[in-house]
Amino acid sequence: MRKEIIRKFLHLAGYWNLVAFIVISEFIGEKIAFLFLTLILLLLLELEYLRVEHGLPQILSQFNIFRKKEQSAFGGHIFMTLAAIVCFAAFSRAIAAAAFSMTVLGDIFAALIGKKWGRFRFIFSNKTLEGTLAGFAANIFAGYFFLNSLNNFWLILLAMAITASIVEVFTQKLDDNLTVAIFAGAAGQLLFLLL
Repeated sequence: MRKEIIRKFLHLAGYWNLVAFIVISEFIGEKIAFLFLTLILLLLLELEYLRVEHGLPQILSQFNIFRKKEQSAFGGHIFMTLAAIVCFAAFSRAIAAAAFSMTVLGDIFAALIGKKWGRFRFIFSNKTLEGTLAGFAANIFAGYFFLNSLNNFWLILLAMAITASIVEVFTQKLDDNLTVAIFAGAAGQLLFLLL
């Protein structure tokens, strides 16, 4: 559980993508914000290349924060940064921020509650019902602050939270840091356009 708490604390640091994009786009410009996140992604890709291909930097390996599937593949921070870029490029700012926030908070609560109190495992997944419900509640909380100014925001919020929770459960081999944000954002944006 200690390792999972450390991982989720680092997961929470993924909010810097959201904050950086919004602050830079407001004060300097949206193109510069995209450029900044892209440069961060390139830096992270280079560091991951050195870690995965050449065993560097060793300091990250000492913390043992990578899951088994991440030890010889890219870590979740790559996909989280990519999700921020895709969400802000494809969706309105409120929906992109909500989708990204659901990715961060929903995952944290789903994992911690599921590991600590999860009893009912899904047959097709390593996830638990308790974790999924906790993730859903966190998704509602995370999305509310970004979506409450939209018309029909409760419908959009519920659609996004449900989508994020379902995608979280069904994502096994892909990285949920990418899939949750993109699917939740797509559901929210589509519903926003229809309403």
